[in-house]
Amino acid sequence: MNVVEIYKEYQNVIILSVFLTIIVVILAGCILMPSLFYDQWIWKYYWGPIVSDAAGKTVWYNGIQANEGYTLISELTYGVMLVIFLYAIYEFLKKLKLSIDWVFCLALLPYIVFGPLARVIEDTGYFNEPLVYWFISPLIYIQITVYAIDFLLVGYFLQELSRRKSTKTILTYTISIFVFADICYTIVWLLGLDYVAYCINPLVFYILSFFAFLPILYRFFKRKTMAVNTFLFSGGLVLLIPSLYLIARWVVGEQWSFSNGVRFDVFLLVFSLVVIIATMVYLVSIKFKNNEKIAVYKKPLNLTMIIGHMVDGITSYISIYDPLKMGLPSYLEKHPASDYLMDVWPPLFPIVKFSLIIVIIYIFDVLYKEDLKNHMNLVNLLKIGIIILGLSPGLRDLLRVTMGV
Repeated sequence: MNVVEIYKEYQNVIILSVFLTIIVVILAGCILMPSLFYDQWIWKYYWGPIVSDAAGKTVWYNGIQANEGYTLISELTYGVMLVIFLYAIYEFLKKLKLSIDWVFCLALLPYIVFGPLARVIEDTGYFNEPLVYWFISPLIYIQITVYAIDFLLVGYFLQELSRRKSTKTILTYTISIFVFADICYTIVWLLGLDYVAYCINPLVFYILSFFAFLPILYRFFKRKTMAVNTFLFSGGLVLLIPSLYLIARWVVGEQWSFSNGVRFDVFLLVFSLVVIIATMVYLVSIKFKNNEKIAVYKKPLNLTMIIGHMVDGITSYISIYDPLKMGLPSYLEKHPASDYLMDVWPPLFPIVKFSLIIVIIYIFDVLYKEDLKNHMNLVNLLKIGIIILGLSPGLRDLLRVTMGV
């Protein structure tokens, strides 16, 4: 047996062994050589920036400085971890025989949007220690991933069960899950844990969770069945809608910390520019619908990639350089690559992002279309990952400027 055959036969064992070996080496290093492994590496590049973000200032540990934001090393690390994670998710979904398409992307959209919303709520000083650390990147995205996988598994279980059980039984199970979530929230509220600046009243939370339940209710009345994507979508709304409620309270003036002032003008400016760009791309692709090389840009996933990265690029440019002299407070770029591009020429960042997404779409849907036609689930999962990389930081930055934090 050659190396390739051995790997295929013992793939899971080898991957698990490598993972455990890395964990053991890191733990042993932190115990035996803490100055090198923890102080100079983990603290400086990973945990220190999270603590600095929560504190809103530079922090020190054993003489090692850590600042809020990303470094080249941390960005590379998180990038590699993201690739590995996406592949693991791909294999996981393949075992469940779930299609990764536009409908699946829509089901994930509440989780994708919840990430930046939770981050900007953290920026307002809403969370207290130690809860605050769980709402700072990358821990917030690990948390969201756990939620999404949990709701996906429960939705898959209910979908499979609906083939053997009556609609009434499945609906009862589903209602029980959402009621259980309401009960858990009520218990936390009654305990009065001082982890947040303002706790949503349970009655309000019940109403918000009911709105999250509506897509499931609609599908039951419409098709008399349960679908994993519908349950996944509603699960995301359980997280998203309360976050929208908190942001709405802040915007209307019920603020729990300092604000530079609500800036709807910036929100409308960025929103308008993004809509104009997306509309132009769509119209051009419709105009040349007979040209396959151009028509691919009107596909929902492709347009969403463009929208997500334009929100990021345009917001960064406007918030940092204030080209229209709107009197915005000073903001700084956390990512080294984008900071370098804007140092060369401020508008270069959104231009490069737009060009890069156009090229990526061309590679996936035109240049290697035939080679990838049997791997569309993997391609679409990569596209969803690209959407997250653009929309998450972009929406957070846009909301920060809009809310004045």
